[in-house]
Amino acid sequence: MSEKVQFQTNVPIDVALKYNDGKEVTGQYGDQVLYTLTDGRVMYVPPIVKKKIDELGIGRGELFTITKAEKKNGTRPTIEWVVGTDGSGYRKPQRRDQQPNGTAPAQRRGGAGSAPANGNGHRPSSLSDAKGFLVTGHGQFLLQALAAAVDVASATERYAAACGLELQFTSEDLREIGLSIYSTGGK
Repeated sequence: MSEKVQFQTNVPIDVALKYNDGKEVTGQYGDQVLYTLTDGRVMYVPPIVKKKIDELGIGRGELFTITKAEKKNGTRPTIEWVVGTDGSGYRKPQRRDQQPNGTAPAQRRGGAGSAPANGNGHRPSSLSDAKGFLVTGHGQFLLQALAAAVDVASATERYAAACGLELQFTSEDLREIGLSIYSTGGK
C-alpha cells in the first residue's frame, strides 16, 4: 500500500505527478481525485484541485505545491485549496525587500539568501529543469527535503524578525536541515 499524503491546513506540500491524469473516485469524503506521485506516494484531492492543476497546465514530473488553506468567511472557517508552480500561489504575499515587521532584511551569510532554488534568477518550473539532477523517487525526495529546509529556515527567520530577534541560517545550516528531513523521512 502506498503512503498517502496528509494535507494539514496552511502547510504547503511539494508534489510531482507520476501521470498526467488522476483517477476520479468516490469515498467517505465524497468525490475526490486520486493521483500517484513520482516518489511513490498517493494523494486524494477534491475535484477543484484537479481543475486548478489542469488550468495551470501542470504535467507529470513537474514540481508544484498544494496548500489546504484555512480562510475566514465571516466568523466561519472555510477551506481553499491553493495550487502553485512557482511559489507565488501557495504563500501569503510578502515583498522580498521587507520583513513582516516592515524592516529591510538583514544581509545573509553563506549564500543562503532569498535567491531562487537554482541560483540563476528563477525557480525551476519542473524537476527536469533542475540541472544534472536525476529524477527518481529518492532523488525527488532529496530535492523536496532540501526545498523544505529553505522554506523552514525562511519562515523561522521571518518569525524571529517579528519577535525582534536576528536569526540567519547559513548554507551549511540548510544542508543539515535538508539532510535531516531526508534521512528521517526515508524510514
